[in-house]
Formats: sequence, C-alpha cells, structure tokens
Amino acid sequence: MNDIKIAKREINKIALLTNPAAGKGLAKHKSNRAEARFHQLGVDVISIAGSSPENSAELAKEALESGVDALVVCGGDGLINLALQAQANTDTPLGIIPAGTGNDHAREYGIPLDPERAAEVVVEGVSVRTDLGKMRTDDGHERYFGTCVTQGFDSIVTERANTISWPKGSARYVAAIVLEFLHFHSIPCRIFLDDELVVDEPITLAAVGNTRSYGGGMQICPDARHNDGLLDLTVLGRMNRYNVARKFPKIYTGNIRGEEGLSQYRAKKIRIEMPDMPVYADGDRFDVLPIEYTVEEHAGLYLIPRP
Repeated sequence: MNDIKIAKREINKIALLTNPAAGKGLAKHKSNRAEARFHQLGVDVISIAGSSPENSAELAKEALESGVDALVVCGGDGLINLALQAQANTDTPLGIIPAGTGNDHAREYGIPLDPERAAEVVVEGVSVRTDLGKMRTDDGHERYFGTCVTQGFDSIVTERANTISWPKGSARYVAAIVLEFLHFHSIPCRIFLDDELVVDEPITLAAVGNTRSYGGGMQICPDARHNDGLLDLTVLGRMNRYNVARKFPKIYTGNIRGEEGLSQYRAKKIRIEMPDMPVYADGDRFDVLPIEYTVEEHAGLYLIPRP
C-alpha cells in the first residue's frame, strides 16, 4: 500500500469554477456563499463559469497556469471530473464545494455539504495525494476518473436517472432501477485482470472503483481505497430480475462481501468488453466499451479536512 502523503497548504488565491446548472440550479447560490466565506478568510477569489463543458475545461486549465494556490470546484462529480483532466498530476490542489446530486467525491474525502464549511476546509484543511483511475478506448480516447465507473445494468440505470427530474438525489437512481427492470437482461461480457481472462459469460453489471461509492452513496466497491495503487472491480453475475432486486439494497449499503452472485477483484489493469455498452465515470457519460482501465498512482491532489 502506498504511503499517505498529507501536507498543509497556504491558500491565499483560488480559482472558483462553478457549474450554475448543478444541483438543479443551487450551485450558483452555494458558490456565492462559499465566495463570501473565502473573502472573510482573506482569500482572493477568481470566479469562473464556462458556457459549455469544453469552455469550463479551458478555463480550468488557464486558471492552473495562472499560478493560483488551489482550483476549487463548486458543482457535482461531473464538474470535478472535468477539472481533474487539467489538474491531475499537478502540484495545485483541488478543493470541492459540493453542489451536485451524488457528491461522491465529497463523501469519500469527508467534505461537508455546507458551502461555508467546505470553503473553510479549502483554506484550513490539508492536501492529500491520491490515486486516480484512467480509462482508454481502443481508438485512444483517454480520461481520468476519481470515484467509480459503471457499465452494464447500472450504466443503463444512470442513463435513465439522468432523464428523471423527480425524485431528487440518490432516490432518482432507485426510481431508475425500477423502471429499467422492465427491459432487464444479462449482457455478454469478457473481463481481463492484468491481461488474464477472468470473466467470459453474461453478467448484470461491472463497476470499477478508485473509491467506494457512486450514484449518491451506493457502495458498489466497498473495499476500494484511493491510495492503494489498485483498482477495485465488482461484478454482479447473471441472474433474474427477482435476484437483482434482492441484491441492490446490499449494493447500496456495501454489504456484498461473500454474497452469492457477486464477485470482487483488485488489479492494476482491467479490460472490460461488452457490445456497445455505455460507460459512466464520476456520473458522466464517457464512451462505450471496450475500455481498458489503469491506476495512476499519486495523480490526484485534493484539499480535505484535517485528520
């Protein structure tokens, strides 16, 4: 296991990247509250908000190049993922003001949902080096991820959840699960761990985790650690609708160890093949399978509460 690298940072100037649409429009309100608290703490704030994901990515890159002490994201896991593409493998830490639906990055690192308290963590907390996952398609499309990647029934559920406006939060995923049961079937799959074939049969879902949860707290990879140099993999095998319905409450709580039909693995490299299956990373759609996943040790740098 890698040593945990924690350090205190002097935070005097930050770039605050906001997604006004995150959290059903609450992100802008939370950003304003966080910015006011930063000013109270004597921190200079450069507020940025892109007109598109591409524009936000460019603004994040420019902010890092300008020499700020931290890049702070006010939004959900998708905006954090976008910021990671510019911030990964740099010495500028990433701060988080949670303002999304799932907030699984914040959950992993113990960051409070209250924007004033989250701002205080940025200024008064510590930085920690973590691993990041990296995805690569066969045609060379690459992207980092910080939490979990889903494919199979859960990625189909995520696509459905993104079309639902009610209920809010993690309850949307539960509603989407119920709706997708109407079309449920197991999917042919091949999975390789460190180049060795370990699965060659229809499965229900496969989740790759750098951290434990996705979808607002569903602990799909309950033993994942963000600094162990490995990726976790949870596979739910072929089963009927009744058994899938029985398993999902246990997936939500992380109580899956030794559960029949559920397998857990760890590896530095994972390749998953399913025909034309969409893949969601940190809650946002990335591409379709096949994809190879690798772990990038020490690529992440987050501002978190003091231990």
